[in-house]
Amino acid sequence: MKRFLRYSGYAAVISIFVVFNFIMLNSLRQDKTVEGPIKPKIVLISHVYSNPYWQYVKAGAEMAAKERGAVVEYQGPDSASAEEGIKLINMAYAARASGIIAYVQDEDKYNPIINKVIQGDVPLVTIDSDAEKSKRLAYVGTDNVNAGKVGAKELINQVGIDGHIGIIMGGKNVKNQIERVEGFKEYIKTNSKLSITDIESSDSYLLEAELAAEKIILNNNDIKALFCTSALDGVGAAKAVSKLGLSGKVKIICFDDLPETIEAIKNGIITSVVVQRPYLMGYNAVNIIMDNIQGKETKGTFLTDVFILKKDNLQQYEKDQGGYNSETK
Repeated sequence: MKRFLRYSGYAAVISIFVVFNFIMLNSLRQDKTVEGPIKPKIVLISHVYSNPYWQYVKAGAEMAAKERGAVVEYQGPDSASAEEGIKLINMAYAARASGIIAYVQDEDKYNPIINKVIQGDVPLVTIDSDAEKSKRLAYVGTDNVNAGKVGAKELINQVGIDGHIGIIMGGKNVKNQIERVEGFKEYIKTNSKLSITDIESSDSYLLEAELAAEKIILNNNDIKALFCTSALDGVGAAKAVSKLGLSGKVKIICFDDLPETIEAIKNGIITSVVVQRPYLMGYNAVNIIMDNIQGKETKGTFLTDVFILKKDNLQQYEKDQGGYNSETK
């Protein structure tokens, strides 16, 4: 009897082991089936990782990736750095990413790595800031020289053609910032007698933008307006102008409709905003890369428009826009 019970116990253990292995193998087969084919991975490399403007670019890229059966990996330097940006492109290339979307901080420095990536048969699209002389597949973004002119025209509408003004830019060596200032200066020189007294850099940091605005204002008591060329510059300038009790007296014309910027317009601190289409930039860039992967010839320059947003048209804009996710509809 004892022998029978012992054998029965062995049989039970063996049965449990067999059943357990069968379940595990079946589970592994099911997992393999669920995974399906590997999706193309597109690496999106921003100007500065934490800059909120790039969250809109990322959202657009992720929407397009979802529609096209791809995935987006978002990266960016912790601070504005051409060297770090180039390093991230190299890493994405070495990891054999299916495609790369990259912001260009310094065209001359970026051209060799862009050309290397293209020659290695990895599609690379520049976004928000271009490298025209490189072999990049395409550029998606604003015509930054023209955007500077749009901002200059609006500033003249606000303050007239005489007086002193200042500029805050998100990096004196950053390509799209240089282009915006170039377009701004050209329009101001041709269409007014306004004098640009100071040009300060924030390197796209909020605190640095606030300090730059304070410096310009305190060094020039008769400053009429500040022109701010990157997303956080306007928010920083608004903080400085408000703190100095000059809201409405020193006009602020800036870039990009961040939530804080919209709030400052409503409060009468920021005067006007040059609005870009970052969501659409990300969306279009991913589609261009996916077209290329699927054998479609998609090359060239794909410009997204800009327009002026201010208190007069803010209510209608918010009603029509419904957030950046509506830009592709």
